[in-house]
Amino acid sequence: MKSLIALESVVRLGSITKAAEELFVTHGAVSKQIAVLEEWMGRALFHQNRRQMLPTEDALVLAHAAGKAWGLINEAVSTVRDDAEVTVLKVIAPSTFAMRWLIPRVWSFSEQHEGIAIQVRQTDSLETWLDIPFDVAIRSDPTVPDHLTPTPFLTEQLFLAVSPHSPVTQALGSPGDLVDRQVLRAATRPGELEAWLGAAGLEANRFNPTTFPHFYLALEAALAGLGPLVCPAETLGDLLVKGELIEPWPEIRVPGPTYVALYDKASARASEADIFVTWLTKDRRFGAPPQAVGRTSALLPSNCDAGYMNGVRSSE
Repeated sequence: MKSLIALESVVRLGSITKAAEELFVTHGAVSKQIAVLEEWMGRALFHQNRRQMLPTEDALVLAHAAGKAWGLINEAVSTVRDDAEVTVLKVIAPSTFAMRWLIPRVWSFSEQHEGIAIQVRQTDSLETWLDIPFDVAIRSDPTVPDHLTPTPFLTEQLFLAVSPHSPVTQALGSPGDLVDRQVLRAATRPGELEAWLGAAGLEANRFNPTTFPHFYLALEAALAGLGPLVCPAETLGDLLVKGELIEPWPEIRVPGPTYVALYDKASARASEADIFVTWLTKDRRFGAPPQAVGRTSALLPSNCDAGYMNGVRSSE
C-alpha cells in the first residue's frame, strides 16, 4: 500500500521531490517505495531517464487505479464521519523532544481544535531541517532564518539523572562521588555535562565521559544503568514521575536550551500555525518540570498530562 501511494503521487505530480513533500517523507523514502514496487511487479515503472520520471503504461494503469481507490476510500470515510474539512499542519521537532514531550501532549491541542490535524515528524541532528517540508518547526538552534518568525515557549532545566538499577546509584553520597566513575553524554548536546559539573563544584577535566552520537542513545544507556546522564527536566519529567530515573541532587539544576516555534507568516497555513504556536505558549496545561524527592521518589504534579493523539505521524 505504501508503494502504491508513492507511485500514485509521483505519477500525478511528475516528481519524486514533489511527492515527498506531499507525503511528508524524504526523497529517499519515496524512491525506496518505487523500487520495492518495481521489484514486486518484476518490471520498471518509469523510463530510464529518472530525472523526468516518465511513467510507463503499466505505471499509469496502476496509478490511475490507486487514485480511484483513494478517492473512493476518502469519500466513504467522509460520509461515515460526516467531517468538516480538516487542515493538516505539519510540525517538525527534534527526535527526543517530539517523542517525550510533544506527542504525549498534542492530543490537548486536537481536543480544542478539531479542524486542524497535527502531523509530527521527528528530525535527526544529521538532517538539514530546512530541507524538510513543514508548517511549524520546533528548534533549539540559536540561529533563525529571516523569513521565519520565532516564538520561544519553553526553557529546559538540566539535572543529573541515574537509573535506580545502576550499580553506582547507592554509592552516590555527594557529587564528588562521581569522580572516577563512568558518566554519559551526547555529542549533540555539547556543554551540558560540563555546565552541570560546574554547578556541582566539580572540574570537568577530571571526567572522561562515554559519548554517544545522539541523545536518545545516551538516554537508553542511562535507563539501562550504564551511568549518570545530564537530562532536560521538562522533556523527561515523566521518567522521574515513573521512577525510571532518579535525581540524586535535586538542588543542583542549570539552565538548558530554549525551544522556539518557527513559522512563515506569509505561508498558506500561517493562521493555523499561529493557533498552534499560541497553544504552545499559553494554553498547554502543563506545569513546571517535576522535582525528584531524595533518591527513590518524585513528586507527581497535579496537572501532569499524558497521552498520545491518534494520527500523529513520525519518522524514524
